[in-house]
Amino acid sequence: MTDDSRRLRVAFLGLGRMGAPMARHVLAAGHDLAVWNRSPGRAEALGSAGATVAGSPAEAAAGRDVVVLMLADPDAVEQVLLGPDGVTSGAAPETLVVDASTIGPDASRRMADRLREHRLRYVDAPVYGSVGPATEGTLGVLAGGDDADVAAARPLLELWGDPEQVRHVGPTGAGSAAKLVRNLTLGLALAGIGDALRLAATLDLPADVVDELIAAGPLGAAFPGVRQILAAGPPETAGFTVDMLTKDLRLCLATEPKLPLVEAARGVGDAAHADGHGQDDTRALPLWMRDADRD
Repeated sequence: MTDDSRRLRVAFLGLGRMGAPMARHVLAAGHDLAVWNRSPGRAEALGSAGATVAGSPAEAAAGRDVVVLMLADPDAVEQVLLGPDGVTSGAAPETLVVDASTIGPDASRRMADRLREHRLRYVDAPVYGSVGPATEGTLGVLAGGDDADVAAARPLLELWGDPEQVRHVGPTGAGSAAKLVRNLTLGLALAGIGDALRLAATLDLPADVVDELIAAGPLGAAFPGVRQILAAGPPETAGFTVDMLTKDLRLCLATEPKLPLVEAARGVGDAAHADGHGQDDTRALPLWMRDADRD
C-alpha cells in the first residue's frame, strides 16, 4: 500500500479490456481513484471495490493530481479531453494527463498542444502486451514527454508496467511513435505466418512439419507465441483484437503512406473484419488467413 505522503488522487477514464485491470492496480496500491467509462456498467465493479464512479470525464478529473486515459482511438481521446463535459472542463491547472491509448504521434502532439492551452500537462504512454500482462502488472510502457512530467507519471506507470519495461523514449509523441513501430512488426509477423500457413496448406505439407519450420524460423523468433497458436489455436477471449491491430496499422500509414507491407497487412485486417473476425484475438489472424475462402 502507498503511504499517505505518496498517495495520489487519480482519475482513470476508459475501463475496457485493458483499462479495467490497469485501474485496479491503482486502487490496490492505495491511491484515491475516480473512474469513468462511456458504458457506465463497466465502472460498477471498481466502484464496489472502493473507487468513486464519476458521471462524466469532467467530474472524474475534478480535484485530481493525475488523469489517465485508456481509450480506443484519437477521436475518443479528443472527445473525452476536449468535448462538452470533458477533462478540460473539470481539471485544475497543472493536472497531469497520462494517455495510455494508442493514437499516433501526430494526435499525441496535437492533444498536448490543446491541453497546454488549458494549463494541463501531458504524457503519451501507450502500453504493449494484452489482458494477461495488464492483469499481472507486467505491461511494457513507452512514454513520451518532458522529463519532469514522465518522472511524475512513473509511480503510476510502474503499477501496470514491468518497471524494467517502462521506458522514457523521448519528447511528446515519442511514446506513440515507438508503439506504432512495435505494432507494425507484430502485424507483419502475423500476416507473414498466415501466408506461410496458407502456402503450406496449398502444398499439402504435414502440419507437424509446418509448425516446426515456422516456429524455428525467422517469423517464430519474431513472434514467440506461434507454436502455441499452431498447436492449440487462439484464446477464446480476445486480449488484443484484430480490429485494434488494424487501427494501429492505419495510424502507421497515416504517418508514412509508403509502407507497402503495412498496407498489405492492413488489407488482411480489413478482410478479416469483413468476414466477421474483427473482434477475434490477433493470434487468430494467421489461422483465418490459412482457411479463408477455401470452401
